[in-house]
Amino acid sequence: MKRVRNNLFNKLFRPKALKEYKAWKEKAIAIIGWNKQLNEDLTRAKTLQDLINVHKHAWQIGYNSPNIAPCPWGMFRCDSIPVLTLDTLYLGDIWGLWTNNGRFWEEHKHETMANNGFGIKEDELVYDIIVQQYRQHLRSNLNAISKNMAEDLLK
Repeated sequence: MKRVRNNLFNKLFRPKALKEYKAWKEKAIAIIGWNKQLNEDLTRAKTLQDLINVHKHAWQIGYNSPNIAPCPWGMFRCDSIPVLTLDTLYLGDIWGLWTNNGRFWEEHKHETMANNGFGIKEDELVYDIIVQQYRQHLRSNLNAISKNMAEDLLK
């Protein structure tokens, strides 16, 4: 039987193509794994410091975006994410809460939203609202970054 050199099977399974496919597959698996792990870490995080640690880890492994990057007027008022602290993390401006740094929110951890006028339960802790704000900000941006990474792989 005569061997056909340029048939579809040979094109798909040439060593170079296989090597490229394996590299692509490894990147895709890594992105899926990172995204899953980061989402689990975000769910487990109970404090602002826990969330800062997740943020730093995500930044370190390549989850970089202007939305979660340092900015002198934004949420992360530091020179770089690896040096982000409670003093340079600014949250608030939600449900009538003023913007303050993470240290302020840690100190007011046990205050409630009493008489808030927003329909929030009066026994709801302010700290829980702030932690949820940061968690949701990170989760939505990290998921978007994962999606963009996956789309870039498909190009």
